[in-house]
Amino acid sequence: MAHDEKDDSGLPAVWPFTLAAFLIIVGLVWFQLGFAFEDVGRVLWAHYGVFWGCLFVGLVLIIGGGIWNTVQGRRRRAALQ
Repeated sequence: MAHDEKDDSGLPAVWPFTLAAFLIIVGLVWFQLGFAFEDVGRVLWAHYGVFWGCLFVGLVLIIGGGIWNTVQGRRRRAALQ
């Protein structure tokens, strides 16, 4: 993208969704890694706890990001009228 002097503060936030996707992927990898460790006779620390924690935090980020962007969009539309 080219550099410009425009104010980008009105754009929707995308970082909560990016972080949520990263955490969900980490949770799924941890979940599968736990079963891989079981196959070789070892135990992965907090196998289900990390998995459910990553999924929960990811879901909270998705819901929070959606609410934040909705509120910001309504404020932006109200300021234009």
